[in-house]
Amino acid sequence: MNEKWIDVSAHNGEIGWKQVAASGVRGAVLRAGYGNSPSQTDTRFQNNIAGTAAAGLKTAVYWFSYADSEADALAEWAVCKKTIEPYRGKILFVAYDYEYSSVNYYKKVHGTAPSGKLINSMVNTFLAAAQQDGWNAVLYLNNDYRLNVFTPQTLGLWSLWLADYSGGPDADCALQQTTSFGTVPGISGRVDLDAVFRDFSAAATSVEIDTTMDLSRPHGEFYTVKTVCPRQVSLTAGTGGIVTVVPFPRNGNEQLFALVAVGGPGTETGIYTAAPGEKPLKRFVYRVT
Repeated sequence: MNEKWIDVSAHNGEIGWKQVAASGVRGAVLRAGYGNSPSQTDTRFQNNIAGTAAAGLKTAVYWFSYADSEADALAEWAVCKKTIEPYRGKILFVAYDYEYSSVNYYKKVHGTAPSGKLINSMVNTFLAAAQQDGWNAVLYLNNDYRLNVFTPQTLGLWSLWLADYSGGPDADCALQQTTSFGTVPGISGRVDLDAVFRDFSAAATSVEIDTTMDLSRPHGEFYTVKTVCPRQVSLTAGTGGIVTVVPFPRNGNEQLFALVAVGGPGTETGIYTAAPGEKPLKRFVYRVT
């Protein structure tokens, strides 16, 4: 997979999204805001997300960080979450952008630069909170931060959005920002261009499941599936009359579902899971023998 995307903010002004889509762009990462105050929501965010939806473009968001502590990173996530929650079904991932301006703000407030340890803990705090709330979490970075700031442990936790303007990406990443001097119909002036290598729509779920292979059971028998999710999970069959789904009580983040084969031999159905706000995701096929 290699799709052409762009990333934009209020700095790009009013955008003709249908022109953008007609030019071959497949998606956009929209700045939702920055900092820890609702007043710092991107002034074009609502217009932009309405525009991408109307133009049929895939959509993700990023939040620019000025955090100076783990608690402040959590406060930033709280504002980001409130801003984007109404659009959950339209947003494929949330990226966190901590970079040189973030460091300069810290220096202005504290008189010294933040430690690498603190930077790592803040980005991990924000992204872990986003993931816990059911969002695909992505870390924005450049090669300097990849090599000199973020630890291997941090890099291994998250999907990466790598700003690398020297050709192909210098490291494995889910998407690459390839230039800040792109041009696209519908946008006045320069715009950031991105290449997206991962199909986030195929993994847009917070539900872990212990069964991903297709399975078969004789009529009248059942199979038990375990799901793990911090929120209530719905497990459904795509076609009625083939499988009866019997949920067991939740135990913490875990829940079991018994799938009873009630259809005739040779019938089959897809089994889907979803957490609140997610589109049902097909996990496997259940056949009756």
